[in-house]
Amino acid sequence: MKSARARKAGREAGVEMSDLPKLKVTWWSLGCQEEETTYDFEQAKDIVFANGAWSLAFAEGEVINSYEELVQLAARDQYKDREVLNLTLLVPGVGGG
Repeated sequence: MKSARARKAGREAGVEMSDLPKLKVTWWSLGCQEEETTYDFEQAKDIVFANGAWSLAFAEGEVINSYEELVQLAARDQYKDREVLNLTLLVPGVGGG
């Protein structure tokens, strides 16, 4: 079931959520190797943006600050026919003294 937030973002971008591409999410963090997973657009919303601003998100080289911005980017003419968009997350390392 699609959330109200997802439906609203899709309407505002003029796109059906089912038409959005999959997201290939690459996780980068200090001390950890790169990890890559492909998600449906809806799944990525809960995984990427559910925990607040604890990571930096870049989609196709652009900084993404919210799920709504990600939907708007995916709806652009140059991306709307793609099967997969690249999303990179930089997860800051938590250091100890």
